[in-house]
Amino acid sequence: MRKTILVSIIILLASITSRAEVDPAIAQKTYDEVSKSLVVIQYTWESELGRQEVNGTGVVVSDDGLVMSTMTITPTSIPDAQMKDFKIILPDDEQTEIEAEFEGRDERTNTTFVKAKEKHEWKPLKFVDQPVKIGQTIMSVGLLPKAAGYKPYLTEANVSSILRGPLPQVLVSSDGTAGVGSPVLNSDGIAIGLVHNGPGFREDQRNPLASILLPPRTFTPASDFMLSLKDPPKADAPIKLPSIGVSNLSGLRKDLAEYFGLKDQPAVQVGDVIPGRAAEKAGLPRGAIIVKVNGKPLERGDDPSETWMILSRQLRRMKVGDPVTFSVITKPNEPPKDIKIVTQERPMPPNKAQRYFAKDLGFGVREVVFDDTYERRLPADAKGVVVTLLQPSSAAQSAKLEPGDMITQINQTPVESLKQFEETYEAFRKSNPKDAIVLEVLRGPNTQIIRVEPPRD
Repeated sequence: MRKTILVSIIILLASITSRAEVDPAIAQKTYDEVSKSLVVIQYTWESELGRQEVNGTGVVVSDDGLVMSTMTITPTSIPDAQMKDFKIILPDDEQTEIEAEFEGRDERTNTTFVKAKEKHEWKPLKFVDQPVKIGQTIMSVGLLPKAAGYKPYLTEANVSSILRGPLPQVLVSSDGTAGVGSPVLNSDGIAIGLVHNGPGFREDQRNPLASILLPPRTFTPASDFMLSLKDPPKADAPIKLPSIGVSNLSGLRKDLAEYFGLKDQPAVQVGDVIPGRAAEKAGLPRGAIIVKVNGKPLERGDDPSETWMILSRQLRRMKVGDPVTFSVITKPNEPPKDIKIVTQERPMPPNKAQRYFAKDLGFGVREVVFDDTYERRLPADAKGVVVTLLQPSSAAQSAKLEPGDMITQINQTPVESLKQFEETYEAFRKSNPKDAIVLEVLRGPNTQIIRVEPPRD
């Protein structure tokens, strides 16, 4: 099987490299050198419904064994507590597994970091912030998936376009790049970018040829993630993300832009202003139109609707406590007014919340976070637990419990915390194994009573 896959890969790569523009000697040297910096990041996703091995390409970026990859292999949809047993696998000897620690995700740049726990002679790759030009030839070196022996491979392509947007991207010719997580290099072998999007063995482990048959066509320039290389997350010091206290931003509709006299000018409209948070304290009104940030016009994407996403990412890359000045207008034909906001730390997101799985009745819950109470317009100190998943064909699914339900009572006992819910639930199931559990839940704005009957033998 593996031999067949490798033969197919060689044929496919031959069709790509036959159009090579890089000096073959430089290409070979680049391949040899960069391959030493490539590793496989592997971990176990231990969810309530089972265990799954996840792996993807990583790049060694420091001589102490710090490895960078993209958040493709550690998406925020996976709770922190469910990612376990991290390892770094050396591609030149797939039997060598080095214990590693998850350092954290960096949502500022959509990257993720792990660090080896053992000493090893690492070969870090140095990235350089170097702009690219249309027509420039680039190389990328990636790793084939496990079924193909984690074999390094090199591709070449030409820069076709430089895209503006929430995540800066460089579009390349149809030859494409290596898979997700692969470094991109110029014709001199200098690392200038990283492949963020496209097929790779994290996305489709069933098809080892995915990254060859459908190669990614874009990469992220190093300028976008140099911030993470200088200030990476650490297991004992996670990145603190800033918040201005606005629940959503949006681009202006064409008619609204014309009404405010902002035709062809990038602008963003403020959505809900969260009570008690930074924006409200600074006097930023709901519906205000932001036209400048710190005295500079907003950045425009290739699509006007991307402006708000670009601004959001710009704010996310600031530090907690940094001041930001918005120039806003609230009425047509009025001069912009400056409003200074001091950023606060973003409230805890759902993926960091503690969880509990009621295995016998088949549903999972987590502790309540800020987003849960705000979306339901509840007091910030509202108590309960939130349903995260339902086991297929379980008693909870049959009872019509739904993910997102906020459980506020169990058997007429108010839910004060996740731990208290767990203790109350397990005590009742132990003493009354044949009796139904009655849950009071908030589903949207409505309260419902859900009666979960235990399965009958």
